[in-house]
Amino acid sequence: MSDDQPHDPPGTNREWFRSLFHENYRPLLAYARRRVDAGTADDVVAETFLVAWRRRDAVPSGHERPWLYGIARNVIRNSARSARRQQAFHQTLRGLRQPKPSDSEAVDEQAEVMRSALCELSEDDREILMLVTWEELSYADVGRVLDISANAVAIRVHRARKRLAGHVATYLGKDPTDE
Repeated sequence: MSDDQPHDPPGTNREWFRSLFHENYRPLLAYARRRVDAGTADDVVAETFLVAWRRRDAVPSGHERPWLYGIARNVIRNSARSARRQQAFHQTLRGLRQPKPSDSEAVDEQAEVMRSALCELSEDDREILMLVTWEELSYADVGRVLDISANAVAIRVHRARKRLAGHVATYLGKDPTDE
């Protein structure tokens, strides 16, 4: 078969994939760009949709986006295993600690404290907090992304928030046990 010929009859996999792509491309790209640089994010999204096409029979109906986030998460993890990319990731995180000019010094200071505290969290803690806050996923959907139960998500979010609060308190010069 040539690449110009559709491999499936109209109304089947090609249309399903076109719909999946159009509904999820932008959120998936935003998800990836919050975790890796723009060029790598494009690669992550392309690889994620390639996996979705290859495993189209395994995509859970009604839960496509969390499933795609889970695939993207695995793609990102695999790419981050190399030492060079891991080092670049840490340099990017260190760059977040640099204050940015702003009209409101108080807001800048608060943002700086939060950035610094987030940098102190483990990758797993940052990931679960980002899925809940940035991606606005429910605990059930986060569970699908991470392949854990919603109860486990709730426990991990609670613990990650406590650790984040402790780091914030430390940056503010307070005793974290007073909170």
